[in-house]
Amino acid sequence: MGGKAHILVVDDDPAVRALVAALLGAAGHRVTQAADGLEMRGVLDADEVDLILLDLMLPDADGTALAREVRARSGVGIIMLTSRTGPDDRAGGLEGGADDYVTKPFYPRELLARVRNVLDRTRGRPAPAGEVWRFQGWALDIENRSLTGPAGPADLTPAEFDLLALLATRAGRILGRDRLVTALSGSEADTGPRAIDILISRLRRKLGDPALIETCRGHGYRFAPAVTRG
Repeated sequence: MGGKAHILVVDDDPAVRALVAALLGAAGHRVTQAADGLEMRGVLDADEVDLILLDLMLPDADGTALAREVRARSGVGIIMLTSRTGPDDRAGGLEGGADDYVTKPFYPRELLARVRNVLDRTRGRPAPAGEVWRFQGWALDIENRSLTGPAGPADLTPAEFDLLALLATRAGRILGRDRLVTALSGSEADTGPRAIDILISRLRRKLGDPALIETCRGHGYRFAPAVTRG
């Protein structure tokens, strides 16, 4: 797992939130807490999250419904963390888009292992297929892996497409080179930091506007234009 992750803990029990936050913080992760679905949505709208630990029973929403809502727009990892142990509950959570299901009370070492495993599988996972992301006359079709602009389709390599999809679906947020390297591993033979810089240069040229992808010196890159989905 590359680097420290940002993990969102969603649970209406403050004692559980504090316990999980302390455990994850001691493991080196950045942790944000939310008491209900409304607070969860606020965090996701305002910040980049790598993993959500989500309770099934919240005062304002059903956890499975929230998982479906998140999964419809994001590839972020989701672990259901709940006291409901029935097989139907577990199946419902996984069918709703969760990547794993952990019951309370939990064994701290096991929870950390599951967090690590889900982060390894999902960190940097692109947004779900079937969505088109639009910016400045361009249409990025995730499902069909195509980019179409005012002059017609653009010819992108697989790595260029994956990088653009990662940046555009997280528009306005700075993505570090290490994270981009991890997310693009396997797209091309070389995806080290220097290769990321080369891919960025190629994308800028093909988009015809270098300002669309900003360089944030010492931090990484940010997709600058407003992006709409649908």
